[in-house]
Amino acid sequence: MIKMKKILIIDDEIDICNNIKAILNDEGYVSEIALNSDQAFKHISNNNFDLVILDVWLDDSNFDGLEILKEIRKKHDLPIIIISGHGNIDMAVSAIKDGANEFIEKPFNTERLLLSVKRSIELDEVKYENRILKQKNIYDYTFVGISSAITKIKQQINKIAPTSSRVMIYGESGTGKDIIAKEIHRNSQNKDGPFIAINAALMDPENLETVLFGEQNSITNKIGYLEKASNGTLFIDEVGEMPLQTQAKILRVLTDKNFTKTGSDNLINLNCRIVCSSIKNLEQLTNEGSFRKDLFHRLNVVTINIPNLNERSEDIDLLIDYFSNIFSKENKIKNIDLKPIIKTKYINYDWPGNIRELRNVIERYVILGDKYDESNRKDNIDDLNNKNVISLPLRNARKIFERNYLQSQINRFDGNISKTAAFIGMERSALHRKLKQLGITEEDKIYRWQL
Repeated sequence: MIKMKKILIIDDEIDICNNIKAILNDEGYVSEIALNSDQAFKHISNNNFDLVILDVWLDDSNFDGLEILKEIRKKHDLPIIIISGHGNIDMAVSAIKDGANEFIEKPFNTERLLLSVKRSIELDEVKYENRILKQKNIYDYTFVGISSAITKIKQQINKIAPTSSRVMIYGESGTGKDIIAKEIHRNSQNKDGPFIAINAALMDPENLETVLFGEQNSITNKIGYLEKASNGTLFIDEVGEMPLQTQAKILRVLTDKNFTKTGSDNLINLNCRIVCSSIKNLEQLTNEGSFRKDLFHRLNVVTINIPNLNERSEDIDLLIDYFSNIFSKENKIKNIDLKPIIKTKYINYDWPGNIRELRNVIERYVILGDKYDESNRKDNIDDLNNKNVISLPLRNARKIFERNYLQSQINRFDGNISKTAAFIGMERSALHRKLKQLGITEEDKIYRWQL
């Protein structure tokens, strides 16, 4: 049986609401009406809507349409169409920036409205299917390697995965910390449950607790990641970036084995395994006072240290073959042996981006073939490979350093330009100009692909 799409219409003019409702009902949609913000929030709290049609100006309402838009976006991920009889370009831009799917000016014709409704719902369905597909394909990549260090890690995984012990994974960006976390989950007692991953370094500190624990009040009932991970595994990447206040609450959760949603006193049992990772040494952070020592001991039951790629060079051939095969199949291209090409061009290269960087290089070679030529870069990477920077003029050496430094920082923050700019002390616009000046194109940016 096909589920009928449910739409909430928020407008202070009852005639307009009834008119839109009649149009939607004729097309097979189910509609509800709200005349102000209080009614809107109540409807959203008690129903699962597929779309919201929202007027900007609302009389006798505590919130106007744009404020309602922001409130909905804080709690829910559903398409929203903004309508207004007093719209302008600035208002439309502001609405889209705050999360609206489309902006329609009144008066609008029936075809225009129905087209926007259909398009917004279909786009949301595609996004939902992609999320489901991503969850199903969490094992797309395998933990590849035969080096002594990787063999030791595989042995650790075999021992600790079937247990309920908490695990701390250390490794530089791009070494595959998430892959190891997934391997632990795949071989655990919770393997049939969800694998939920969050990156504490990329999340808004003010919103982190709501994301982790959920939120419940008269308006909303949001499920947090701890609850979503029930009967599965919660992987907290870059746990060292978690605010001290949140650390205290996580410690309480691990101690009491239960938690409450923000705004609620109802206890929820903790029913998931927690695996964490960090680039930084948490023990050092505890000495500096930025990470709780008691939480460190709770999380650091078993430690796995992942080596950088240049410390496991005997695995590079396997990795080249592995990723070449994957990308050749994905792009329906004949698989060729890339080892001679890559190992010649990258001789003595340290691979600062680790496996993620190697993977990106392989993908570009598979897709572009001979068209992909590293020598076209403004500064040949061999200058850095051969570590001859000290023999270069200051201007050239500085440019090589800046490029490598910025690529590493962007990679560290998983492509978040705003966080990168804040960390290195630059304005976001200035960082964009610097990247352009250094010739770092979209193709070069390691952060576009994540391992």
